This record gives sequence, C-alpha cells and structure tokens, in this order.
Amino acid sequence: MFIKSTASSSDWSGFTLILPAVSAGNVGQLSSDLLISTLDLTKAGYLHDASILPLCGNDPFGRSGRTEASLVTSAEVYESKERKLVVVQQRTPLVKGAQADFRKKLLLWIKDSKFSRVILLSSSHSHERTDSQLTGSQFRYLTTPMLEGELGTVLSDQLQWKRLEKRQNQWAPPLANEEGRPECARGIYIPGGGVAKRLFDDCCLQDVPLAILMLFCSEGDNIPDALTMVTHLNQWLKLVQEPESSQTPVRSPWRIPSSWNMLYGQHFDPSIY
Repeated sequence: MFIKSTASSSDWSGFTLILPAVSAGNVGQLSSDLLISTLDLTKAGYLHDASILPLCGNDPFGRSGRTEASLVTSAEVYESKERKLVVVQQRTPLVKGAQADFRKKLLLWIKDSKFSRVILLSSSHSHERTDSQLTGSQFRYLTTPMLEGELGTVLSDQLQWKRLEKRQNQWAPPLANEEGRPECARGIYIPGGGVAKRLFDDCCLQDVPLAILMLFCSEGDNIPDALTMVTHLNQWLKLVQEPESSQTPVRSPWRIPSSWNMLYGQHFDPSIY
C-alpha cells in the first residue's frame, strides 16, 4: 500500500501518524494541508491502492523561489524526522464499497511501520448534534483504551477537552447497529465522519493506540474549522510556537499553502457586471 521515495525509511518506530478522514467540510484534509505547509514536511512516498480514487495534479505546496516541479497523487505521505511526525494527505474519497478493504490495509501499514500512536482528524455534520451539543465548544475527541492507558487524563483534565458523547443512532432500531462492535465503541455516532467510526472500532479490537479529533461543522468555508482543529492539535503535540495573546496584532503561526489561493476558483472579471 505504501510506496516510499528513495531516501525515505519505512520504519517509523516512536513516530506519531496523523491521518485525515474525508469527512464533512473536508476539515481533516484542510488541517493536513496546514500541517504540511507550516512544518515544511518532506515527502516520504504515497499510498497506492485500488480503494482510493486516482488523482494527479500540481504540487499544492509550491512557494515562490522554488524552481523544482513535482506532481502529487491522491494520497501522499509526508514526514519530519526531527519531530518524529508523519502526516498523510488524502485528496480523494474512497471507492464505493471499498472502505472495509481500505481500513484493513491501512491498519496493516500502521502496524508494519511501528507508529507509536495514530491521530485521525475528522468532522461531523452539525445538523446531527443533540441538544446538549448545540452550545459550547464544537470540538470533541475519542481515544481507544490502548492510547487512553498511555495518556491518562492529559486530554480531559490538563487540556480540558470534551470527549464525544455516546448515544444510540437515532435512525436505527435500538442496538441494531451495535452488533459486533467492541464495548468501548458502542454508542459512538459520527455522521459525515468518513472512516472515523469504523476505524475506531477496528483500533479498539486490535489494540491500536488511536485518537480521533473532530469538529461539528457545516459544508461551506471550512478554513476556520481547520484552524481550530490544528490549534487544538498543537495544544497537545506542541508542533509550533503559538503567539502570546497579549501581542497586538496576533499573528497566526500557521502558513497557508499556495493552493488555497484557488480554493474557490479563479477570481471573476468585474467587467462582466
């Protein structure tokens, strides 16, 4: 599944893997863009599998002053040896009906690469929230028992993050969708979250140290959601230096990739009006 570049290593013992879920508002993918661009990560290779829709395009992280030309594919892997960090950017959705096969191969790659922990960046439809989720922070997290045992109360007490509330899927008969699910994953409902829910099930069953970070959001301009996501991630991993709140003006530490200049297409010609 993973095709490495010439200079890359496939042994990432002690590294943290960050994955985006193709989910509501593409928050995970936009967040990966910010991480790769800001941390200036090096391309380590790409994921190639029939379960991922193909894509080929120009380098979305090109900056002025860089002369080399490079192409990107549908799922690429970037790394930072200094930070012991690997970030995947998945640019296309999965082939219909291929999610289970994708998750199986993904978990095999995670285990073979010896990652110390996995963080999945996802999102969920805001119109599916319960009454108690309508106010307050729209950020939630989940951890598998394996990772929770390693972290203790760091996320809940030290960072004051709120765990995703459990509930029964309101569109299904009681417990109909819970058959075969591990106990720790029962009641987890992430509509619009892509592979998040089932990957959490798999990681609970296979003792993979996984954390899911997610936001409730709506489709539209989701750049603010991505900035919220990476800010929360940075509170945990300390990837970049956040500016002091007393600074005026406060400058964002996140570098916007050049590809975002065309996020909504080309600018229109005002003369047409």
